[in-house]
Amino acid sequence: MKILTIASQKGGVGKTTLAINVSSALAMMQSYERPGTPGKILLVDTDPQAHASKTLAGGVFGADDEEDNSKPTLGDLLLGDSDLPATAIIETSHLPKNGDGNLDYLPTQKSVMNIASRTLVSQPDGQFRLLDLVQPLGALYEYIVIDTPPNLGVMTINSLLAATHVVIPIDLQAFSMDSLVETLDTIERIQNHPRLNPEMEVIGISPVKCNFRRHEQQEWLDTLTERYQDLVLPPVGDRGDVHSAQTQGLDIFSYKPPRDPEEDIASSNLAAQEYAKVSEVIRDRLDR
Repeated sequence: MKILTIASQKGGVGKTTLAINVSSALAMMQSYERPGTPGKILLVDTDPQAHASKTLAGGVFGADDEEDNSKPTLGDLLLGDSDLPATAIIETSHLPKNGDGNLDYLPTQKSVMNIASRTLVSQPDGQFRLLDLVQPLGALYEYIVIDTPPNLGVMTINSLLAATHVVIPIDLQAFSMDSLVETLDTIERIQNHPRLNPEMEVIGISPVKCNFRRHEQQEWLDTLTERYQDLVLPPVGDRGDVHSAQTQGLDIFSYKPPRDPEEDIASSNLAAQEYAKVSEVIRDRLDR
């Protein structure tokens, strides 16, 4: 089992969009390569905003999603407020629509995750709760993708301690470059501590929301590539279809499906092609 954490200290860099689309792409790759018996993918949303979880659950953005507080969620498990194992609350997503039903998610509820974010900071084992939760899932999933909050707080630290691999999304702006350095510094401290996660590997820096009609963004990409070389993943453009897919609660591959899903995961749509390309590179690096 490979556990991919998608993390950035900065908000608004397309982190959740990347997590959703990479998860869907991995699920479709498994479906096409192993028809009938595809490997399963799990998305874990540790961001109290719960946008990734809500998308995979088929929720309606702007609606009240706190109606049923009787069902345990990820936050309850992290707090130790439920004796159920993670397998008992995992749900299967309706995404990707042209997939094989092999993308699962751990339900997340905003209010409970906010409580967990505040509470775990003061717990002696608070930063290891997610690791303890996902380790028993190794036999069930080929890949686990973890979406994180836009900060380096306790939920992101939990996600990094649980990770085998990390991708850092970045938009091509000056503030994001500072954020990238802070995120990498935090990862390095975790890697250098023998009792934290020395085996964790950064496999990519993902430029997202790119607009190369703005000359300075190409300059930032050149600077990024010069400094980090092969660690820089194929860029993803800031395209209207991505925003439209988000509005409808879909991944880009479901919003713009291929004509022949048995041949390719992406249609001729540029956004779908870009997310397919970066997902393929990520999977290659996960498996190497």
